[in-house]
Amino acid sequence: MTITQFTSNTFWKGETAVKAAVSDGARIYRASLYLKRDQVFDYSCTCDGGRSYKGMCPHCAALFDYYKERNRSESQRPVFTSQEVRAMIREYTNREVADIMREEEGADVSLRPRLLLRGNGLQLEFDIGRERFYVLKDLAAFADAVDGGTFVRYGKTFAFHHSLSAFTPKSRPMAEFLMDQIHAYRDYYAHFHRGAGTSVPGVRAIQLDKGSRDRFFRLVTGEGLEVEDSRGGRRTLLVAEENPRLEARAERSGRDGISIALPEGLLYFRGESTVYVGLGEKLYCCDGACSRALSFFLDGMMKPEGAGRLSGRPLLEVNDRDLPLFYERVVRALEPYVSFDSEEVRLEDYRPQELKARFEFDSPGKNEVVLHPVLSYGDFSFHPVEDEKVPRTVCRDVPGEFRVSQAITKYFRYRETEGNDLVIRDDEEAVYRLLTEGIPEFMELGEVAVSDEMKRMRVAPPPEVSVGVSYTGNWLELKVDAEGMSRQELLKILDSYRQKKKYYRLKSGEFLELTDGGLLTVARMMDGLGLSKAQMSEEVMRIPAYRAFYLNSLLEARRDMSVYRDKLFKAAVRGMKSLEDSEFETPEGLRGVLREYQKVGFQWMKTLDSLGFGGILADDMGLGKTVQVIALLLDERERAGEEKLPSLIVCPASLVYNWESEMEKFAPALKVLLVTGNAAERREAVSRAASCDVLVTSYDLLRRDLELYRELEFRYQIIDEAQYIKNAGTLSAKAVKSIRSRSRFALTGTPIENRLGELWSIFDYLMPGFLFSYQKFKKEYETPVAKDGDREALERLHGLIGPFILRRLKTQVLKELPEKLETVVYSRPEGMQRELYTASAALLKEKLESGNLENDKLQILAELTRLRQICCHPSLCYSHYKEGSAKLETCVDLIRDGTAGGHKILLFSQFTSMLAIIGERLKKEGISFFSLTGETPKEERIRLVNEFGQDETEVFLISLKAGGTGLNLTAADIVIHYDPWWNVAAQNQATDRAYRIGQEKRVTVFKLIMKDTVEENIIRLQQMKQSLADGVITEGTVDLSSLNSRDVLKLLEG
Repeated sequence: MTITQFTSNTFWKGETAVKAAVSDGARIYRASLYLKRDQVFDYSCTCDGGRSYKGMCPHCAALFDYYKERNRSESQRPVFTSQEVRAMIREYTNREVADIMREEEGADVSLRPRLLLRGNGLQLEFDIGRERFYVLKDLAAFADAVDGGTFVRYGKTFAFHHSLSAFTPKSRPMAEFLMDQIHAYRDYYAHFHRGAGTSVPGVRAIQLDKGSRDRFFRLVTGEGLEVEDSRGGRRTLLVAEENPRLEARAERSGRDGISIALPEGLLYFRGESTVYVGLGEKLYCCDGACSRALSFFLDGMMKPEGAGRLSGRPLLEVNDRDLPLFYERVVRALEPYVSFDSEEVRLEDYRPQELKARFEFDSPGKNEVVLHPVLSYGDFSFHPVEDEKVPRTVCRDVPGEFRVSQAITKYFRYRETEGNDLVIRDDEEAVYRLLTEGIPEFMELGEVAVSDEMKRMRVAPPPEVSVGVSYTGNWLELKVDAEGMSRQELLKILDSYRQKKKYYRLKSGEFLELTDGGLLTVARMMDGLGLSKAQMSEEVMRIPAYRAFYLNSLLEARRDMSVYRDKLFKAAVRGMKSLEDSEFETPEGLRGVLREYQKVGFQWMKTLDSLGFGGILADDMGLGKTVQVIALLLDERERAGEEKLPSLIVCPASLVYNWESEMEKFAPALKVLLVTGNAAERREAVSRAASCDVLVTSYDLLRRDLELYRELEFRYQIIDEAQYIKNAGTLSAKAVKSIRSRSRFALTGTPIENRLGELWSIFDYLMPGFLFSYQKFKKEYETPVAKDGDREALERLHGLIGPFILRRLKTQVLKELPEKLETVVYSRPEGMQRELYTASAALLKEKLESGNLENDKLQILAELTRLRQICCHPSLCYSHYKEGSAKLETCVDLIRDGTAGGHKILLFSQFTSMLAIIGERLKKEGISFFSLTGETPKEERIRLVNEFGQDETEVFLISLKAGGTGLNLTAADIVIHYDPWWNVAAQNQATDRAYRIGQEKRVTVFKLIMKDTVEENIIRLQQMKQSLADGVITEGTVDLSSLNSRDVLKLLEG
C-alpha cells in the first residue's frame, strides 16, 4: 500500500483525525481514522469494504500502521529549543523580576509631557523622574525597557525597573499613551522600511496627529502644560474644558473696506473633533458647537498647525459692499465666542434688511386652492419664482428664501398657466394636507392671509358623541348619537375610519379629521361588537349581554364622549371587577380547604354563572383547577331546591377516576356517577342521572353515547383539558357542544396550543356566537394577529375575551412554591450515530431542495421524526444498529448522579420504544423504575402514581402524551425531557406533574439536546413561531401543519 497526502490533526480533548490517500496499486481511496489515546474509535474509507460494518478495511489498517511508524520515527528525532522559546523564557523572567522590584521600589515615578510648537505641527517630549527630572532622549528605548521590565539608570540617584505599574496613578495613563504612540510609530516605520531591517532609530519627540491630540489633551485637562514655541520660549498653560472669548479688532482699511485682526500670541490647532485655542494663561478645549463655529474662521485667519503669533498687520480684509453679508453670516455665527471691537467701525450698522414673507390663499372653486406668495426686503418686493429680478445691492437671506421655496414645493406641485401663482386643483388629499400641515408651516415662515372662500374650506372640530347603554334581560340596548349628524352620515364617517382614512369630507365642504376621539371609539366599538350596517342604522341597537365587559372597557377610559350606563349594567360590571367583595360564600365543606386565589376562582365562576355566561379557568398546571370546580358543584348542591339538575364533567379517559377520587376527598357529600364500562352499563348509569349530583364521562364515551343525553339538561357542563376540542370540526367538539346545560365552563392550562382558531372553538362551546362565525374571526382576528402582528386586532381580542378567561401562574399565587431551575444539557453525536444522522439529514435536504417533498407534509414530518429518533438512539429506526447513543449516555449519567443524591426523577419521552431502551439500561445499572405509556390500563396508572409517591422507586419513565395531564407526582424533584417535542406547552404540562401544589423541594428540569442537529433548531423555530399572540398565548409552539420546506431547511441547518 502507498500512502500519500497524509494529514494529522489533534484536538483539545486528545482526539486525533488522520486522513490520507491510500493506493493498493489498482485504485486510490480516501481513508480516515479517528483516534483517542492512539486507539482507533472510528474509521471510514471510500472502498466497498469501508461502507460495511464488518470491521476496518485493508486501506484503513495500512493507514494505521503508517501512522504508528511515523510516530515512532518522530519520537527518535532530536529536539532543539526554538529561539522564540528562549525569548519567552527571558521575557517572562524579566517581568517576574520587575514585579518583585516594583513591590520594593513602589509606584512613585512621574512622567511630565512638554508640548512643542513646530512649523510642521505639534510634538511631545517627556521628562521622567521622582524629585529630580531627566529628559527622555530616546523614547523607543524607553518603550523597550517598559516592555521588557528592564532596569535603567538615568542619574546617580534615579534608576528603576521599568513597567507601567512603576508609575504613579497620575502618570500611568500618560505612560500608556506614550507606549501606544511608540508602538504605532514602530508599525509605521516597519511598513515603510521593509528592506532596512526592523530596528527603529532613536526618537526624542513624537508627532501628535489629530486623533492623538484629542486623547492627549483629555489626559492633561485640569493640569498645567509646559508649551515651547519654535524659538525655544517656554510658558505653562492651564488646560481647561472651556470655550474662549476672543477679541478681534476691526479697523478702516483703504478707501472702501475694513481689516480684521486677532490678538498676538494666539495659539490654535485642531484635533479630530475639537478645536484648541491658547490665549493668555489658558489652553481652551472647545466643545462641539464652539469647535464647529471657530474652526473655519480661524483656519482663514491663521495657519492651523503653527504657533500663530500675529503681527500688527491686518490678516483679513472686507470690502464695504460685502459687510452686510459678512455681518449676517460670519459675525452673527461667531457672536458667542468672538467680539469685534473697534472705535472706527460699528459692524451693527451693516445689519442687512430682514426677509419678510406673505402668503395669500384663495379658493376660487371646489377642491381648488391658489397661493400667491410675496417676499420682500424693505421696500423691494418680489415673487419667489422671479428671484432673478432682485438687485445686487440687496443683501439676501439665502437660507430664509430656501426655506420658503421648500415649503411651497412641498404643498404645491403646479403653477398657473398664466402668472406665477401656485395651485392645487382636483386633489382632495393635497387640500387636506395643506389645511392640517401646510398652513401652520407657512404661518411660521411669515404672514398668512386667507380669503372668505378659503375660510369655508376648513378642518371642522370633532362632534360631541354620546353613548347610552342599558341592561335588559339577556340583552344590552345601545344608542349612539353624534352632534348635528344624521344616522347616514355617521355611518359613512365610521366606514372611513374602517378604511383608515385621515379625514372625511362633510357635505358643507369642511374636513373632519379622523384622529383619536369619540368617533374613533365608536368605530372600534362597532368593529369589536361585530355590528352590521343594518344594525348600526337602527336608533337603538340590541347586542348580547356577554358584550357588557368589552363595551365597558371601551367606554370607561374615554373622556371625549358623553356616556350613560344604567344601574343594572353598572352592577354586572362591578360584580366582575371586585370578586373579592363578592356575595358568593365558599361552600361550608371547603371553607378551611381553599386557598385565597382558589376562592377567587370559585367566585369568578359564580359571578359569570349569575350573569348567564361561561368562562375558561386557565390557571397554571398544579394550581388546583379541579378543587375550584368541586367548590362550584358543592355550592350548587347546598343551594339547589326541588328542581335540582345534575352537572356533567367531560374529561380525557385517563382522568375519569381522578375526578372521582378528588370529589371523594374534597366533597364526599356529592353523589358522583361514572359513565364507564360497556354500552349497557353506561346506558344504565345515564338513566340514573337525576338521582346524582355529578356525572363524569370521557370525550370518547360521550361521543359514542350522545343519543343517551338528548333529553337531559344539566346545571353545569364542565370540560376538563379543553384543548381536546381545539379542532371545532371533530366529533368530540361537536358532541360537547350539543349537550344542553344552563352554564358551561372549560378547564385548561393551555387554551391555545398552536393557533388562535383553537380559542375560537372553546368559546364556541362556552357561548356560541361570542367570537362570531369562524370565517369572521379568522378574517378579523386570527389572520391579522398571527400573520401580520396586528396590535390593534390583538387589543380588541383581549378586550373581548379578557373577562371570560381567568389565568394565574404559580409564580403569582404560590409564594411558598420553591424555585424551578431549567437547564439545557447538550450531547454531541459521535462515530456511527453521527454518520447516520449526517447522511439522513443530507438526504432530506436534497429532497427538499429538489422540490420532491414540497406538498407532502406527512412525508416531511416522517423524515423529521426519523432524524429525531436518530438523535435519541439510532436503533429506533435501524434495527441492526448495535452501537451506542451519546444522548443515552448523558441521560444515564444524569440519572446515576440524581439517584445517588437521593432524588426521585421523572423522565419523559415522546417515543415509547426509547423508554423501553432506557428501562433496559436502568436494569443493568440497578436503578429501580416504573414505566407509564398510553398502553397502561387506567387502574394500573393510578396504582403506579400512588406507589411512586410512597415507596423507594427512583425513576418514573413516562410517555409525553400519557403523562402530560392529570398526574400528581410531587415526590419527584428532577424532571428530564429526553427529546424536545414540537409543543412547548405539552412539555411544560409534563414538568408540572412535579412542579405543583405540594412540592416542597427545588425542582430541576433537564432538557437533553443533541448539538448541531434538528433538535437544537426545533427550539429556535419555536421561538420564531412564538409571536402568534403575545399575551394571548403564553408558550411557544410549532404548528406542524404550517411547516413548509423553508422551515424544514432551517431546521436542518447545523
